[in-house]
Amino acid sequence: MSPVPSSTALDQDLAAHLDSAWGDPATWLAHGLQWLHLDAVREHIQEQVTGDAAVSPLEWFFQTVGAAQPLPLRRVLVLGCGQGTVERQVARAGWANEIVAIDLSAKVLAVARANAAADGLAIQYLQADMNHLPLGQPGFEPASFDAVLGVSSVHHCADLEHLYASLHRLLVPTGWLFLDEYVGPDRFQFPDHQVRFLNQLLDLLPGHLRSLYDGRVKGNLSRPTVEAVVAIDPSEAVRSSQVLPLLGRHFDVLQRRPYGGAILRVLLSDIAQNFQDAAARPWLQALLGAEEELFRTGRLQRDMACVMARARSQRGGASRPSSAGR
Repeated sequence: MSPVPSSTALDQDLAAHLDSAWGDPATWLAHGLQWLHLDAVREHIQEQVTGDAAVSPLEWFFQTVGAAQPLPLRRVLVLGCGQGTVERQVARAGWANEIVAIDLSAKVLAVARANAAADGLAIQYLQADMNHLPLGQPGFEPASFDAVLGVSSVHHCADLEHLYASLHRLLVPTGWLFLDEYVGPDRFQFPDHQVRFLNQLLDLLPGHLRSLYDGRVKGNLSRPTVEAVVAIDPSEAVRSSQVLPLLGRHFDVLQRRPYGGAILRVLLSDIAQNFQDAAARPWLQALLGAEEELFRTGRLQRDMACVMARARSQRGGASRPSSAGR
């Protein structure tokens, strides 16, 4: 039976905001491409997270799961699925027999369903809120999932305590959790020195590398106000700084791999398309190197992290990650 959560558990006002912010993928790229559209950036991240530039974090996770138990898994839940990239990768790879993907935006769910249908993939999509998962409803019984995946989604959850407690119940004993998330300052309230480094590096770029699709040139960057962030998406980075600290209440963290985001995620937003040709490669490599130097010397903290964890047994102790990052 396909799970059907009660509409009474949905925050309709927030759902409407999310429809506006994320419901039309074309609007996401209206001004330009983002950092993860660049192969060199993805390879750099993959090297940091998995140790192999050719292995994605999701592949790394399922390689680890497969070393511990047979694949495919019985059931996998994807949180905040957006247009469906994560679950389609899982389905194509054959890592799970059944995939359930949720999002609060009905409009983006329609996009995800269409993408899955176009690829001939059987994925169950439903509208649900991470703050109020439909625990106990059909398809969401306790111990009904083998793994949960949260990619660029959990930092949108306001009630992290309730989410993690619900996931612990939904997972089979010692079930798996994978997160690939923004874990930086709440509501993107970056410290002054981070904004200063961003502008210093942006100022070094020639104008043609700073141009948006409409011809405007990306200029001085400033920290957004909380009100501006909330106006676009009330769930955006609502408690991002607590995504990792609260995880240990219900999960044993096996791997925690921080990676960039403090500079390039913001600096390359809407201008990444200018770094796709070979002539711009030295500029991109210089930016990657500058960001890494700021991390290495402790002048910046990494704003992104991949985490692999397992639901803690009732007798489990404190979380002890086996790797604090590369």
